[in-house]
Amino acid sequence: MRRLGSGILMASIAFAAAHAAAPPTRCIDSGECMESAMKASIDAARHGRYMQASFGLLADLGVEKPDQVPDPDVFDQYSQIWSAMSGEPFPNGDKKPYNHIDAADFAALEAAQARPAIAEIVARARRTRIVYLDEDHLSPRGRLFGLQVARALRPLGYSVLAAEALTRDKDDAASLAKMQQLAHDGYVRRGNGYYLDDPVFADFLRQSLRLGYRLVSYESAGFTEESDDAARSARREQEQAENIVRRALERYPDAKVLVYGGRHHAAKAPIDDPNVKERLWMAERLKRLSGVDPLVIDQVELGAMPGDRPDANLYPIAAKKAGKQSAVLFKGSQPLVIGLLRGGVDLQVVHPPSERDAGRPAWLAQLGRSPAAIPKELLPASGTRLVQAFLADEAEDAIPIDQVLVRAGREPPKLMLPKARVRYAVQDEPGAEARATR
Repeated sequence: MRRLGSGILMASIAFAAAHAAAPPTRCIDSGECMESAMKASIDAARHGRYMQASFGLLADLGVEKPDQVPDPDVFDQYSQIWSAMSGEPFPNGDKKPYNHIDAADFAALEAAQARPAIAEIVARARRTRIVYLDEDHLSPRGRLFGLQVARALRPLGYSVLAAEALTRDKDDAASLAKMQQLAHDGYVRRGNGYYLDDPVFADFLRQSLRLGYRLVSYESAGFTEESDDAARSARREQEQAENIVRRALERYPDAKVLVYGGRHHAAKAPIDDPNVKERLWMAERLKRLSGVDPLVIDQVELGAMPGDRPDANLYPIAAKKAGKQSAVLFKGSQPLVIGLLRGGVDLQVVHPPSERDAGRPAWLAQLGRSPAAIPKELLPASGTRLVQAFLADEAEDAIPIDQVLVRAGREPPKLMLPKARVRYAVQDEPGAEARATR
């Protein structure tokens, strides 16, 4: 062994002691580390590894609770996977709210009158060829309403469902081939779209295909190529509108089109959002390109958990107007539209408060489901387990028809299943086996 001189030895000891005393760098303190953890989570979700994409993401970040995640995009990634496992959005944490609600909005809500949402949408959808319904990407409840709207519009000649969430392709022929394969399969597979790992969203598309809808993907394939945020946003909005015109309106000239996508894209007029610079959103660009004034419906602003967490909780006021069914609110004879999308959409929907049945959101029954006990052999002996049910005649890479988190030692919730043969699978927390043997 080579000997060290005493000076070198003492210096080495001091160096080691200093570094041993220094606190370790946390992943959440490094943007590069958080980006890497988020990419790993997205990849896990793409391959159906929900527990790795959620619990594993927190472990990679070195945190125990999601509200300890400082980056809003990483937090949304966790929340998106959580909602796909639970059917409910995770609380929005400490996102900074901003004010787009004024005193007049509160007064208008208090004085508003409610009308049944589906009936009002159907009456107005007769006057146009395009209906746009937005969603909160973190709330599965809105996807049930998407299916309810699709059901109601089908007798009016609406036969194309253009969904932003479907995988994007620059080439029209490649996109069409994927949509034809989806129609042939009759169900969504992993990799068909980022948000489609939510079983409710997947069933929205599954049931829409059974209703006779043709699916169309319209997300821009190149919006990330721009270096400037404003230019990137403008390109995305324009390409989305152009894709809908070519792939839906022109390809199916006799069809009416239901478009289902994100909140901001729905605006038919400029909106005042301090977080974005875009002034001309997709719905307005679509209106100009097609010559058709779309019926645009927002179901986010009056949601139980608005995506941007405004500093005013409008939902308790709006929900008491709705009663037991989804409703649109009116001020006299005119629809009431408030908040961020004021002046940019035609109708705003408020859904009734979510009740629970068998430990699950009761609205899941409206998908055509009934509570079913989890087989005892699938219950965890320790920790948390994701129990999944798949339709038996669908491929291994299909999205579950339902799934639920089960915690050892607690009353297990029920699965909400249709009348069909199912197969089961389970996923445990990453590292659970190692912890159990310690």
